[in-house]
Amino acid sequence: MSHASPHRLSASLIIARIFFILLCIALAVLMVFHQQIPDVLGLGLIVDNLAPWAGLGIPVLLLIALVVRGRASFIGLLVPVVVWSVLFGPQFIPSAQRAPQAALQIATQNVHESAGVQAARELADAGAQVITLQEIGEGQEDQISEELASTHPYRYMVSTVGVWSAYPLKNAQPLDLGLGWNRALRVDVNTDHGVVRLYTVHAASARPTGHEERDAMLASLAQYVQDDSSQKIVAAGDFNATSTDRHFAPMAAALQEAKYSDWGLAMTWPRSPFPALGIDHVMMRGVTSAGLQRAAIGDSDHYALQATIDLDS
Repeated sequence: MSHASPHRLSASLIIARIFFILLCIALAVLMVFHQQIPDVLGLGLIVDNLAPWAGLGIPVLLLIALVVRGRASFIGLLVPVVVWSVLFGPQFIPSAQRAPQAALQIATQNVHESAGVQAARELADAGAQVITLQEIGEGQEDQISEELASTHPYRYMVSTVGVWSAYPLKNAQPLDLGLGWNRALRVDVNTDHGVVRLYTVHAASARPTGHEERDAMLASLAQYVQDDSSQKIVAAGDFNATSTDRHFAPMAAALQEAKYSDWGLAMTWPRSPFPALGIDHVMMRGVTSAGLQRAAIGDSDHYALQATIDLDS
């Protein structure tokens, strides 16, 4: 009887295990160096913003490991597991919520044109002292202001981006961020515990076919923040970029992001069928986050975010 078949099977299994280990290494390398992938035909944009979802490849690799077996296979599987755990694992663990003595509640939502009044009322009822809305529909500024007149009498709006505040606003300034028309603003919020410089933005859309305008806006906003000497800064809005996007990196270097107070990532878009990207953010410098909540407000395709800011930190 020929013994060639077992030898061929053994060789095939060895090749399969080597290929499996290479797959594990490739997944780990993808997660670590996703921002270095050339952005050809929008590939870089897609890989950057879906980077945390690369972890879904680990269960698939586990199934393959059960087929090819071998100690080396399971050791190889540990490589992407460890890499994902280090890069994204801490973000999945909820931060402890606190009730600081000097707190500021800031809420933000892209209301998708039609839900501005409802969103403003619900966010105010949830305790937000400063509400910033993006993509406000035509004619809704006065409606929102009327709805919030008794609780948030101070407002400033530029184009489709607006702020309503229970505290006085001053030094308001529109920002075009290189877009050619204003789609962002900054304003000082005069709280009972000092002045907070607030930036709010609705960044241009990012698609694989083109995201140059968004990239320019994020770079310009990061430069504004870096040059800003204010002691307390908060930036909130729809950045149209996740925290893993290479063009979001300058903002991440300039400000610290508020950490989600629940398990998982604060995915905010789309609301249906399920949130896949965290493109809305609350970021800060000179203050710390005491909690960040996500809420389904109105009929927008974005979730709202509400952050508790510790002003004494």
